[in-house]
Amino acid sequence: MTEQNEAPIANKAEAAGGQVMQVNVRMQQGEHTGQPLYSNFASVQGGQGIVIVDFGFLDPQTMHTLNRLVRSGEKVPNTVGARMSCRIVLSIEAAHNLAHQLNQLLQKK
Repeated sequence: MTEQNEAPIANKAEAAGGQVMQVNVRMQQGEHTGQPLYSNFASVQGGQGIVIVDFGFLDPQTMHTLNRLVRSGEKVPNTVGARMSCRIVLSIEAAHNLAHQLNQLLQKK
């Protein structure tokens, strides 16, 4: 099964006439990208010219336990364990485009 994902990209370099050019890119899954990853937690860090996004999975039982501790006023641990599903490193421009696309999608929801 080949799934395609179309994502518009805006080129910051000015096209002829001083206009910003937008091109649609059609991505096809590669050999190892067909398996979807599930994440219920994300962490973002900045680096020199890059943005690092770690997607992870926090066990639902752990989340339930944390919610129970907070509601009861008990001490919540400083750190809990999660399993990293995927790490994505993006250029600043790609991160900006991703944020823009996510904002557009979430405004519709």
